[in-house]
Amino acid sequence: MKQNKSVRSRRPGRGPRTYGAPAKAKPPVEVGDLVVGTVLPYASTVDVAQLTQQGWLYCDGRALSRETYAELFTVVGTLHGGGDGIRTFNLPDYRGWFLRGVDDGAGRDPNAADRTAAAPGGQIGDHCGTAQRYATARPKVPYVLSTDGAHTHEVSHVPNDNSSYPVAGSAQAIWNGDSASTQDAGEHQHEMAGGDPESRPLNAYVGYVIKYRT
Repeated sequence: MKQNKSVRSRRPGRGPRTYGAPAKAKPPVEVGDLVVGTVLPYASTVDVAQLTQQGWLYCDGRALSRETYAELFTVVGTLHGGGDGIRTFNLPDYRGWFLRGVDDGAGRDPNAADRTAAAPGGQIGDHCGTAQRYATARPKVPYVLSTDGAHTHEVSHVPNDNSSYPVAGSAQAIWNGDSASTQDAGEHQHEMAGGDPESRPLNAYVGYVIKYRT
């Protein structure tokens, strides 16, 4: 493992300033390497066999041997699913998911405590490995209908002439001179139809892979 050499710079009229750790300190990870459990987007069709040879696994949720993949199991444990509960554990399954940082008490996810396990035996609540299903919040800018509030509707096919002329002392009906309108309806609601199967931003597909060995 390489030593982390300190970087020095000189300032006019002052002694050298030292950045970073002391010269004898060693970083926990080699420069240019990645820790086990790192997840990265992979911009190509996934070749599982080839990626495995290079130290990466496709995040498709499959169960793996806790013994064979001991390095990865030591890091992720059963966060993403407990496998058979004895000999296996689950990889994270990120197919079709947007990834979100753990809230960790920051209060940005109002439903953090209600998050569920991504697979049986997995973690729940405000922890890495949990999942959320579809939800829709009220929009910041309210939706409005093109017309609302009190209004009338025209009643069609009403004769616009008299059925007969009025005669004193009779009970004959007289047609309205033109089409009549209904009484004001007042405030009411209309169902909004249409919509898409999900709410989503612009997006592009990638395959997520996880580093499983050093």
